[in-house]
Amino acid sequence: MMEKTDQNSDYALRAIQEPRIRETEEFTQWIRVPENKELFLDLMACKEAVMRENLDRRRKAKTRMRIWIAASAVAAVVVSVFLMPSLLPSFFIKKEEPVRVFASTVSAEQVMLQMDGRSEQQLLEDSVMDIKEWKTLVKDTSCCQTLTTPRGKSFLLVLSDGTKVWINAESSLRYPVAFNGKERRVELTGEACFEVAKDEKCPFIVSADGMDTHVLGTKFNVRSYTTEDRHVTLVQGKVQVTNKSSLTSVVLQPGQDLTYTETGEEKISHVNIATYTAWTEGMFYFEDAALEEIMTSLGRWYNVNIDFERVELCHIRLNFWANRNAPLEEAVELLNKLEKVRVDYQDGTITIKHI
Repeated sequence: MMEKTDQNSDYALRAIQEPRIRETEEFTQWIRVPENKELFLDLMACKEAVMRENLDRRRKAKTRMRIWIAASAVAAVVVSVFLMPSLLPSFFIKKEEPVRVFASTVSAEQVMLQMDGRSEQQLLEDSVMDIKEWKTLVKDTSCCQTLTTPRGKSFLLVLSDGTKVWINAESSLRYPVAFNGKERRVELTGEACFEVAKDEKCPFIVSADGMDTHVLGTKFNVRSYTTEDRHVTLVQGKVQVTNKSSLTSVVLQPGQDLTYTETGEEKISHVNIATYTAWTEGMFYFEDAALEEIMTSLGRWYNVNIDFERVELCHIRLNFWANRNAPLEEAVELLNKLEKVRVDYQDGTITIKHI
């Protein structure tokens, strides 16, 4: 009896594991026996219970895995918020555009001289001109001329009264062929250094972007490239500077610099004269100057673009000097030797970067 029961159990298990057996006539006859049917159904129930238990285990395991994955993802997001700049590839990070503080131009390369009322211009090959010896001296001495310097060139002009004027790059000076009347007036755009011939009866006046500088006999520098960058620096003697907008006047002593701020206010300070006049001797010379000011001077002289990788680099202050007649690459090398910033020069553009 036990042997038959074992045989039935084996047969039932085989039929459960191999569905093709349940399609035979033999299985049909076998299942018709009530005991066999009960045995088969019990074993099927056990199998289903085992399968459900295994399925539950798998579902729970998958749920735990999903929760773990979700938690890991959240943690990764939180961490990436703090570490993203250092972990993400550089092409995922939006880079700041360089700040251009000075732009090169396509301009004339020679000093130009033009007579009022005439369209033609004359090219000046030399770097010095004495107006008394110039062939354009005409009988109408009240006529005015304008001398214009391009970027990268300066010029020494001797006026009809003997006054010497060093005209810096990208500047222009309008002056009469001869001085007649009670004053000697010239008009400046840009920068020039004046060594004025003394004449107490006929004061010398430099008019530059809303300010008049009155002198009798003295040496001084005037810079007026923009309204935010207007300076009068006295080397020797005494000058009076009048703001034509506010009609206020300031008297300067040797070694003083008058600066008009962006808001139009006047600021007087004691300065090293060399930092304002070294250009007349062919030198860049800066003491505790903002890097933006230094690079703008280089850009104007060499006619190159000046870009700053970050705007805060503009405010770094440096002591710097270099020969203006040397190649630009030499000035770049000297700046890099200071180890304050990295200066790159490529394709007509200087870029200032963090070290």
